[in-house]
Amino acid sequence: MVSANPASTLRPLPVLLSMAGSALLLAGLPARAQGLNNMRDQLIIHYCTQAVNADFTKAGKPVPAGLAKDTCTCVAEQVNDRATIAQAETICKQQAMGKYNLSP
Repeated sequence: MVSANPASTLRPLPVLLSMAGSALLLAGLPARAQGLNNMRDQLIIHYCTQAVNADFTKAGKPVPAGLAKDTCTCVAEQVNDRATIAQAETICKQQAMGKYNLSP
């Protein structure tokens, strides 16, 4: 998510899926395999990881080790549990902020 507020770009809050159209398409696909090994999960994790890395790069900060993997796996799991992308993003951001001591 890109903010029009320049001050908000300095904060390293991960934007999980910046491609809303792709995210909505992916969320609508059925999960056929157990775990996170199906194509939908891998696509969610891939685009999420790209968005997290881009957000931290834009903020000029290094991505904490494990943050992208943890956060993006969380998003895929939440979507598998029938959360919307927006719900998954909110849940996983909160978890990442707590675990990695990030400020909003």
